[in-house]
Amino acid sequence: MAADTKYIAEQPADKRVLLEQLRAIVVKTVPDATVTIKWGVPFYERGGKKICALATFKDHVGINFFAPPAALADPKKRLEGAGKGNRMLKVRTAKDVDAPSITRWLKVAVAAAD
Repeated sequence: MAADTKYIAEQPADKRVLLEQLRAIVVKTVPDATVTIKWGVPFYERGGKKICALATFKDHVGINFFAPPAALADPKKRLEGAGKGNRMLKVRTAKDVDAPSITRWLKVAVAAAD
């Protein structure tokens, strides 16, 4: 069983559905990503460099994109975080799973890792 599959299977049903949707976008966009568990959550990497991570929180699921914040165009101001190298999208419902934006942010993270 893949590390992310085990992590997702252990989450509450409502969060599991959201994690599965996010993982499907990650796998489609970055099919050659490898998955490792760090700090208890799945990280998707390419060439040993972080692309994104999925995590469950009390009131949402998060997907972190590892790229310079200025490169992550976000006109709707949905990404959060003050770190120098990543931003998080908080996903509370299926309506928050904006596949085109998530795909675009993943591609930026891949470019930053290359």
